Amino acid sequence: MNESHDVHDSAALYAVDALEPEERARVEEHLRECPSCRREVAEYAEVGAHLAGAVAQEPPPSLREDVLAGIRGTAPLPAPAPSAATAPVVSLEERRRRPGRRPGRWLTAAAAAVLVPSVALGGWALGVRGEQRQQEQLAAQAQQEQARENQLLAAPDVVTRTLELDGRTATVVASQQAGAALVVSAGLPDPGEGREYQLWLMQDDVPVPDVHFAGGEVRTWLEGDVADAAAVAMTVEPAGGSASPTLPVVALAEL
Repeated sequence: MNESHDVHDSAALYAVDALEPEERARVEEHLRECPSCRREVAEYAEVGAHLAGAVAQEPPPSLREDVLAGIRGTAPLPAPAPSAATAPVVSLEERRRRPGRRPGRWLTAAAAAVLVPSVALGGWALGVRGEQRQQEQLAAQAQQEQARENQLLAAPDVVTRTLELDGRTATVVASQQAGAALVVSAGLPDPGEGREYQLWLMQDDVPVPDVHFAGGEVRTWLEGDVADAAAVAMTVEPAGGSASPTLPVVALAEL
């Protein structure tokens, strides 16, 4: 038996990674010593890549219904009637062992053509599911954020205060009873290259470092406990924030 014949038979399936580990290892061993077979495998891989690209698109909405309808309308094949003239059943392995008889190369190419779109369709399905999970997570986060804001606004002692900076404003919505505060602004001035705004909770006249952010649109929760804070101060700090404030204080809101 010519070993290269076996490799030719398996080239298309090897190119789309559809061989069993033992057979794949045997093919790879032969490919190390056979440039023509390597060339053939490369050609099949290129064809497979084009096929995958051709089907890498969103399936039509009717795809699922069409497939299910096809399955329901398919009748089972009748069992063949026993006959003395019936040809003996020969396994694929026995066919491969018979000299001069091997599956045509068009057959293995056809197998690759079937496998590659199937793999691409499976990848599409996984991608859709992943996108759906991401959307569900974003929706859940939005609901949690809305619930947190509603709880703050419903607090009996909720107050709104304004931080004024170069003609721009930021609104502080705070509740000492809820121990929370939200800072919102439609647009703060650019604090400068390599610099950020930082908020401080004033507790017993001691500034406690809190969140820091760049200019522009702002919507951020303070991380510290507002319950014992008398005011919120704002400074301009190096990017990444500071452990102690850099004077001057550019804005201050008493709670």
